[in-house]
Amino acid sequence: TEDYFGAMAITQVVSRDPVSGDLFLDDFTGLPDYRQVNYEITVVMKGTGTGAPTPWADLERNGKWYYEALDVDVAQQGTRTIAYIASSLGGVVAVDITGYASATPTAFKTGTFLGYFPAVPANGPYDTLSSPSSLLPYEGAGMLKEAGMGTVRVRGDQLFLTDHFAGLVILSGAASPELTWRGSNPPYNNNDDSIADNNVPVFEDITSYDMAPYDSSDNESLPRAFYQAPCQLATRELNGHGYTLAVMDNINLTAPGQVDVLECSSAGGFVFVDVKSLTAPVMADRFAIVVYFPTTDEIGAAADGSATQTITLGHTDGLAATNDYLYVSDGPHGVSAWRITDALGYPTDALHLVANTLQDEYPELVGTELIYPASHTVRNVLDPSGQYTWALCVGNGLRRVPISGVEAGLGTVGAPLLMKLHQTDSFEHNADWGVVKAFNYQDQAYDVEFLGNLAFVADGSNGLTVYDTSKDPTRANSGFFVANLGYVQGTPLLGTASGVELWANPADGKRYAVIAAGPYGIGVADITDVAAMKLVKVFQPIKYENGDIGVADGQAIDVEVIGDKAYFSYDSFGVLCYSMADLIAPLPVGVSPTALFLKAQDGAVIYDYRPAVLAQFKLQYVPGYEEVDGGAVKMAYTELGGKLYIYAAFGAAGLVKIDYTNPTAPTLVQRVDTASEAVDVEIVQGRIFVADHGGGLVYFK
Repeated sequence: TEDYFGAMAITQVVSRDPVSGDLFLDDFTGLPDYRQVNYEITVVMKGTGTGAPTPWADLERNGKWYYEALDVDVAQQGTRTIAYIASSLGGVVAVDITGYASATPTAFKTGTFLGYFPAVPANGPYDTLSSPSSLLPYEGAGMLKEAGMGTVRVRGDQLFLTDHFAGLVILSGAASPELTWRGSNPPYNNNDDSIADNNVPVFEDITSYDMAPYDSSDNESLPRAFYQAPCQLATRELNGHGYTLAVMDNINLTAPGQVDVLECSSAGGFVFVDVKSLTAPVMADRFAIVVYFPTTDEIGAAADGSATQTITLGHTDGLAATNDYLYVSDGPHGVSAWRITDALGYPTDALHLVANTLQDEYPELVGTELIYPASHTVRNVLDPSGQYTWALCVGNGLRRVPISGVEAGLGTVGAPLLMKLHQTDSFEHNADWGVVKAFNYQDQAYDVEFLGNLAFVADGSNGLTVYDTSKDPTRANSGFFVANLGYVQGTPLLGTASGVELWANPADGKRYAVIAAGPYGIGVADITDVAAMKLVKVFQPIKYENGDIGVADGQAIDVEVIGDKAYFSYDSFGVLCYSMADLIAPLPVGVSPTALFLKAQDGAVIYDYRPAVLAQFKLQYVPGYEEVDGGAVKMAYTELGGKLYIYAAFGAAGLVKIDYTNPTAPTLVQRVDTASEAVDVEIVQGRIFVADHGGGLVYFK
């Protein structure tokens, strides 16, 4: 029962087809299938069946990452053949598959579960209680997608693993997991809440291992299980998250002096590990990193300003540029500045780092000076003054990064500049110094637009938050927190705001914020009076499917307003174009700006006041690309020779160039692969730079 469903009898909560009476079960596996998920979403969650359990819809939202088999190794253990499966956040599972070679479709063989060891739990998705009309929201799902165990290798009675947070892990008892794979005194009470059937396996369903923090004073502590048998080694991060590994042929785990394991630490680089002793009292004494290859050979500025900081890329999610410098947002590595021109000011392909923020996730005290990072940044945006780029830090709000020294040439290759942030550079309503009592909720900054001193922040499930950047952000009564639109506890009005653009109507001078509202789709707000901002429209785009009118699934991620048109990127719906006149048009009296579309239970449309899209570009609709993976994330554009080209980062599909000159008939110009997963684009100096997440920085001419 130590799984997502706990003790739930899953075959007893399956519904029946109302016409045929058949259970929504897959013929081959006997498990509920997509029809059960659809039933739980459309009937139970959004229809007439409120109160019934929804285990399979919940699994689709956040539980599926606990069963994603990422790697497997097989070994002959005595008379048995055992498969060891790295099941992401489900941990490693040992299965007896003796006789598998003789199995056939008619003589099907079912493996026997022997035991498992848990992965380090992750957070997310956070629960906003948002309820879009189509699929479930996936806020925070990236935390789940990248966490867990990824690689497994067996050597005799020992199992070598990589875990996202625990790094390199070695387990004993691989030959007999049914006997030894459990804590010393099970069962443990790891339930971290009292909510019935809260089947998201963070800690609450694991009772055969002690999942309490080993060090309660360390907010990144591993669970106690990783310091007890059968776990012999848990290195934590080896300069980065555990990803893949290779075990050397002739290992010696009892003495120092040789390389035993090679590990790819994801965005942290590549490490050679010497396992010195598996019995040393202190875990850190059981291993050593012999050689380390970071993802770049650039040298950055350490906290004390010295040119000694290793620089790695691999969480590259946001880009901004001036004529001479590219500013890269790289998740936990903060913001780094790269020179994109040579000494004479000409564009160059030889990019080198000249400045960086603190390369840590937490503030660091240097002497008496407390220096802050721009940690977990997903984007950075230059302000109109050109003196700062503003880091959008998920969970840490808006952080002001000084770049005037960089632009003045004070940072050079080999003598990098430390872009120092202090507490007064952190614009947060829930900060280290305290909280804004009127808005004591977690900061979730994803994008920002400026109007004078005012910063309009796409604040995730908080909606649109406005700061006055001329005021002291460490004093709640300074006036730095100006306003918010969209936060309602449990029912956010703007879904998950992840992109924002400001637009002034030339006809009457009114100002509007145009918002990519995540699972809620398109958001528009009248911000003419910042003290009394009001919603104009929030809606999910119209979608026709099998002749039926409904709403687009997925999430709106980014928005660009070009002239009198607004362009939205959707992870599953492509790039959409709307007329601003349509978006700001008044609604009929009595119609709520958050309820523009209503259908009856029989599917009949009662009313629909959603603006029609001028055009939709979806790569999968282009002949030859029907099966291509990937959806639109962030965008950039150029206007040249009367042509409008949108360059969209299309995730796994790479970089896509779209001719949107005719707003009603966009066409594909070109698609190019990137190294990993394209998520942002910047165009400068004749180059197209792509933030490629795990692939780092990719650029094209």
